[in-house]
Amino acid sequence: ADLMDAHRVPFQLMGGKPENIGSMGDVEKVAKVFVRNELSPLQDRFREVNDWLGMEVIRFKEYTLDNPE
Repeated sequence: ADLMDAHRVPFQLMGGKPENIGSMGDVEKVAKVFVRNELSPLQDRFREVNDWLGMEVIRFKEYTLDNPE
């Protein structure tokens, strides 16, 4: 649990099992909230390197839940 907390990733996305509740909840909703609240802001910070360098050296693919790759 401490490792997941340190990385700010919900247990549902790390394959964890809840200790005190019977359901994992809606994993798709959890993933969307994680992307909006944690992943996207992190990516924005990394993109600032592009501004600093004056060229694009960091790029991210759009996050989708059903990415075939």
